[in-house]
Amino acid sequence: MLKTMSRPCSSSWKRRDAGFAIFSTSLVLLLCLFSLAGEVLPQEGTASLHLWLDYACFRNWPDTSLSYLEIYYSFNRGELEFAREGEIYEASLFLNLTIEDQLGDTVENRMWNRRSRVDRPEDAQADYMILDEAAVLLRPGDYLMKFSVTDLGSEHRGEANLELKARAFGEDALLLSDMELAFQIEPDTGTGRFTKAGRKILPNPSGVFTHGMGIVYCYAELYNLTVLPGADSDYVLSFSVLDSTEKKVKDFGSQTRKKPGNSAVVLSGINISTLPQGNYILQVEAKDEESKQQAFVSKDFTILSEGAEGEGSLASSEEVDRFEQDVAYIAVTKELEMFDQLTPEGRRRFIEEFWRKRDPNPDTPINEFKIEHYRRIGYANSHFSRTREAKDGWNMDMGRIYILHGEPSDIERHLLSAENKSWEQWNYNELQGGVYFIFIDEDGYGVCRLVHSNLKGEVKNDHWEEMVRRKSPFR
Repeated sequence: MLKTMSRPCSSSWKRRDAGFAIFSTSLVLLLCLFSLAGEVLPQEGTASLHLWLDYACFRNWPDTSLSYLEIYYSFNRGELEFAREGEIYEASLFLNLTIEDQLGDTVENRMWNRRSRVDRPEDAQADYMILDEAAVLLRPGDYLMKFSVTDLGSEHRGEANLELKARAFGEDALLLSDMELAFQIEPDTGTGRFTKAGRKILPNPSGVFTHGMGIVYCYAELYNLTVLPGADSDYVLSFSVLDSTEKKVKDFGSQTRKKPGNSAVVLSGINISTLPQGNYILQVEAKDEESKQQAFVSKDFTILSEGAEGEGSLASSEEVDRFEQDVAYIAVTKELEMFDQLTPEGRRRFIEEFWRKRDPNPDTPINEFKIEHYRRIGYANSHFSRTREAKDGWNMDMGRIYILHGEPSDIERHLLSAENKSWEQWNYNELQGGVYFIFIDEDGYGVCRLVHSNLKGEVKNDHWEEMVRRKSPFR
């Protein structure tokens, strides 16, 4: 049985479990009064809570045969249902984390309850992002993570699935861990859940930032620096931002640092105020001046223009230029026809109104629908593009279905064999009573085409199984 624990490590990286944190959209940090409760199983959810999920993989000290994964998640407190309990107001939550290996076997299944408490009903309605993280040890390999949160008061449910890779961290080559994106990094000498390397690091599981935030913070760890008597004691870190086509759009220069030992912490923040709205890649390069070895790590993130009401909230010229592509699957024909007829100023106003109409919580300063939509576009480009350089996953069948419907409830993968082509079945159990999509890699190049679905309006082919079979060259 895999255990959940804080990994043994140096004192500067010490971790200890703590309660949830709440993060406001105005960047004010509060501690949330969450406490463990007796386990209560939820009923089937009747509506969706917005849930964001991410992870980062680090070396596990001292047993490096296992990978140490931090799993980050967040949801909006304003979507929970609070009930009065004496002098306070309380919401009860049920959370479930499941991790499956490539064979579909469950290697981690964790269920727990939490409570959120506020003093006033207006506090319960405030737009605060509840942040938390969990830790798990895994053997190196590929896994599927499933996470859900259920509000036991309203029975509303949010769920997210995420493919993850537990990395192996050898001891020979210079290596960078995965990158954790964060809302905020500030000095902290405590031992709370979010504290490591003498900093409190508030993760951003959505990977979405706004110009109002100003800074994208990041955390990573660097391993296997060469430390020998008489050896060069410096290493160099370089930071850059690439656009969705992997073209460098911003170079933040290099920093030369002294080696604290054979491992080091990478902490930084980049200013995004001059970058237009869109999907980007933050790239970090490390170089050991003694061994001349280099290591790289990158992470996708999204910038949204979420300014105050008025001129500051209008779309940038880049957003206007890309708008029709970004909303190709969610806009109706009449909206796009109207957009084409407008002046540049009219188009900016149109975009503002387009997103406002789709905001599930218009009284709050963030638009959860817009944030989730751009997150899905970024994910589609990262996972479903023809090539890494193409970044056209949004235009592929898998990308379209993902952007429209999000993570499947489960995926059935069938690898290439002597008899069959490679194909996948995506199941959405909560969509219209249960729907599925069949994708086939017809040419063997890794690009899957949608050939059948039971969802109304999608392509149907009752003989799709015949398309899966490989034709023998001898027939």
